[in-house]
Amino acid sequence: MSQRCINDLSTELIIYIFNFLDLRDLGRLRRTCRRFRDIINCWDKIFLKTTTIVSNQNSEKFLTRCFSIIPTKLEKLRLQHNWKHGIYIEKSMFPIRKKYMPWIRIDKENLWFSRGHRIFNYKRNKENIIKSKPNYVLTPKYPRNYSGSGISTFDVTRFTISKDILVGGLSDGGVYIQNLEKNFDFYIDKTDNTYTSSVDISPDHIMVASGMRNDCFKIYAVRPDPIGLTHIHTQELGQRVWCVSYCQDKPLFACGTTAGGPFKKSIWLYDTERYSEILNMKLGHYISSTFDMKWDGPNCLWTCGNDSYLRRWDLRTGQCEQKYHDLFGYSLYCLDYDYFNSIMVGTYLHGRIALWDIRAEKCVQFYFMHGAGGNAINSPVYSLSFDSEYLFAALDQYLNILDFGAYGNRGKHDYIKMFSK
Repeated sequence: MSQRCINDLSTELIIYIFNFLDLRDLGRLRRTCRRFRDIINCWDKIFLKTTTIVSNQNSEKFLTRCFSIIPTKLEKLRLQHNWKHGIYIEKSMFPIRKKYMPWIRIDKENLWFSRGHRIFNYKRNKENIIKSKPNYVLTPKYPRNYSGSGISTFDVTRFTISKDILVGGLSDGGVYIQNLEKNFDFYIDKTDNTYTSSVDISPDHIMVASGMRNDCFKIYAVRPDPIGLTHIHTQELGQRVWCVSYCQDKPLFACGTTAGGPFKKSIWLYDTERYSEILNMKLGHYISSTFDMKWDGPNCLWTCGNDSYLRRWDLRTGQCEQKYHDLFGYSLYCLDYDYFNSIMVGTYLHGRIALWDIRAEKCVQFYFMHGAGGNAINSPVYSLSFDSEYLFAALDQYLNILDFGAYGNRGKHDYIKMFSK
């Protein structure tokens, strides 16, 4: 009687057997022969039923900023292991002596990085993550009919990009807009000598909102050709506006404030058709600023601020339904979300970023940024963005990039394990 081996079994039986193996055994088995490798790669969703964090790529919005598509569930689990246990290679780039408050945005092919009065565009690649030299540099300019014509020397505070339109806020109260297909189209509106804290553009690209330091937000209509802005509405709130954001799924607009003044409301919601107030929310008896926010579908909103809480608001109840407290009680300056189960926040000290799984109560991991020489950095994380493999952090003197595609335990920084003891 001839001997038979497991490789002689049908694919259905092999998949049934593989269901009894754990992740480590499947990884080893995948390296034994080509057939087992193909079966595990093709059918891993059947016997690997866990949902990953960061590397899940379940949202179309998140996929637009992922450099590459993760091909198999095993690779997603490997990347999740690296995110959870702090296994990464860190690069600290573009050191400078002067301190700034930068802002970053990424998509599949580009990284946008503001520093001072310039916005740099870098092309992403696999080997170096981004090229060392910028693809091009944008500098806001005043229109010819403005008394201060020429290049603006005021800092870009925040900016956003939607399709081919870039909108930025300036530290002199101006708002900058540019069509990226036509590099020389620009416009600055500067009606008040104040500070633009935040900007956003509506999903249909016909309205721009700016949050101002002088206790109001402003709405502008976008002129398409040549591109420009027309001021149409100012809403006085009696408290400084730190962040503004349009909902992509409903005609809604949200702004986060200092929660001061007579109302002590931290978050305000408006109907974008009439810009009439429909809801406002406060943090109980606390008076706390809201520094950043992200929409989670049409009915939920994530926010962070100086009370050291990351909060999820449900607009249907008008209440905070989830909240996560920073372990060290630091202010939270910025956040980013994968629109599924992973959210990260940047804190105001030590260049620290915290990763949260919204299904769990405890923080998953901390990431501390370092300088070019490996020294610790005592800087806020002013802005951050991430995809399935990389984390980008904008600090006062550096741009740091963490690559989680590393193999083995090289570069392990399991800080959450250290602080949990």
